[in-house]
Amino acid sequence: MMNKSLISSTRLFLAAAVIALMAGCASTASVERAQQQAEQANQTAEQARQAAQEAADAARQAMEAARAAQQAADASQRCCDEAHEKLDRALERMQEK
Repeated sequence: MMNKSLISSTRLFLAAAVIALMAGCASTASVERAQQQAEQANQTAEQARQAAQEAADAARQAMEAARAAQQAADASQRCCDEAHEKLDRALERMQEK
């Protein structure tokens, strides 16, 4: 009788040990999954940071190009205004004669 009780207790202990091991494996797998997800999130964040930096660089270059274009347009307008003034003065002189 004592032998059966010992065997029963041993079986119960082994079953509990197997359940504990399975729970430990599940926890380890969960931690590994979480670590992988964290690594992927870090990689995604780094890619986003790089993309944002590239976008900022492109915006800076576009702003420089826009300023250069504005300067060229201003110079062109000044030239046109000067030519218009010269024509007006020439027309006035012609009318005075």
